[in-house]
Amino acid sequence: MSETKRFDQLGLAPPLLTALDELGYTEPTAIQERAIPELLAGHDVIGQAQTGTGKTAAFGLPLLQYLDPGSQETQAIVLTPTRELCIQVTQALRAYAEHVDIEVVAVFGGAPIATQQSRLRKGAHVVVATVGRMMDLLNRRSLVLTSARYVILDEADEMLDLGFIEDVEKILRMCPSGRQTALFSATIPAPVARLAERYMYDPVTIRVTPKQLTVDAIEQAYVEVEPRNKTERLIEVLRAEEPEQAIIFCRTKIGAARLDDQLRDRGLRVKALHGDMSQGQRDGVMIQFKEHKLPLLVATDVAARGLDIEHVTHVINYDLPRNTEMYVHRIGRTGRVGRTGRAITFVTAKQRDEIPRIEHEAKIAIGEWEPPEERIEHAPRPRRREHRARKPEPKGARPGEQARDRAREAEPAAEREAEPAGGGGDANGLVKVFINRGSRSGIGEDELRWALTEGAVIPARQIGPIRVLERFSFVELPGEQAALALERLDGTKIEGKQVRVEYARD
Repeated sequence: MSETKRFDQLGLAPPLLTALDELGYTEPTAIQERAIPELLAGHDVIGQAQTGTGKTAAFGLPLLQYLDPGSQETQAIVLTPTRELCIQVTQALRAYAEHVDIEVVAVFGGAPIATQQSRLRKGAHVVVATVGRMMDLLNRRSLVLTSARYVILDEADEMLDLGFIEDVEKILRMCPSGRQTALFSATIPAPVARLAERYMYDPVTIRVTPKQLTVDAIEQAYVEVEPRNKTERLIEVLRAEEPEQAIIFCRTKIGAARLDDQLRDRGLRVKALHGDMSQGQRDGVMIQFKEHKLPLLVATDVAARGLDIEHVTHVINYDLPRNTEMYVHRIGRTGRVGRTGRAITFVTAKQRDEIPRIEHEAKIAIGEWEPPEERIEHAPRPRRREHRARKPEPKGARPGEQARDRAREAEPAAEREAEPAGGGGDANGLVKVFINRGSRSGIGEDELRWALTEGAVIPARQIGPIRVLERFSFVELPGEQAALALERLDGTKIEGKQVRVEYARD
């Protein structure tokens, strides 16, 4: 495999390279390395890439290099599905254009159209727009696209999902036939593929799959339910699973708002994130969720675009995603940073056949959902290791166990130092036991000591040092008492939180 190229090897002009250096960009991402040379060479490009892969720079840098600062006409347009993405792209393009005399103007709904018309009259080399607002400005003759020879369609699959594809086609027909077109999309459903075939000239297709979209560490299940019982069943699942933080996906804004109301009425701490909310409302919800102050978030795919929260333990597909790629993208928001995540998908009897299709296409297994207590009983028990000698992990070990090992390996050194140097006891004959809950779950030394004495019936005088960390804890016990703790506490609850108890590993 060839080494990653530097930005100065991609053909970019010095003013753009200076801006990238000032922004701290060190080396191009995969989509940037592959798309920038193709776009600079004048080719149409289809880029299949998720949010967070650097696609704005991939199309934005060639776009800025292509423009003529001396002409006041609108030479490039970037179409986006949402106001948030429109603003984000505009900010990025302005940063890249720091050392070139290029004017970038954003136009989107929810803001005074008169102000945007005024900015357009002053001259805009690049117009970044939501589809609806651009159509409005075109109908008012406030925007002319006869010189727009560089056209970007960003998040094309979301434009399709929002019903904008017909308007996108109208806009493309207003642009010069000799334009250069780039289409970026997380997925390429059939209508988007037809759009590309109809309006792009011999496009180069570039696919980039980010590493974080693996589902190896995600335990997946489905719940078959009658449509009328869906909300009640969701509440049952939430109460059984007790997620630390969960994103509940709905297909529509109306559906998300309705589910938000229903869950709140039942006393759950939840907020919605969808396109009918004001920008201030959305920002407030996002801040609460990112700061771990909100356990449940009901969201549409569009509103959750780019949402990357480290502590999401569960993703629940209340409405079935429209295709396998979207399924993988949704559930990829859990199981981050080496942790195990849970993904639960609700299906009706008519949708039941979608589960084997997703399993086949994504090469995964999705079992029928069971409550945690039953899941523990039915699952193979973790292999107990003799504390005198370390044994290799069995080949049949469950992904969840392997993920917990990886999670502990990923912990900061200050937390990992609590792991024993070997698999056996220390000089005093004590064995270190790992418990998968810590202070973040409201569990402290007193709670663990109570569980060991009352639940495992271990004499208090035999309990050695207890160390409670943020996400897990360690207890040192004599060998026989350690085995007793594993036997009697593993799979039970402490302070209402289900716990896993096992011998600490290196």
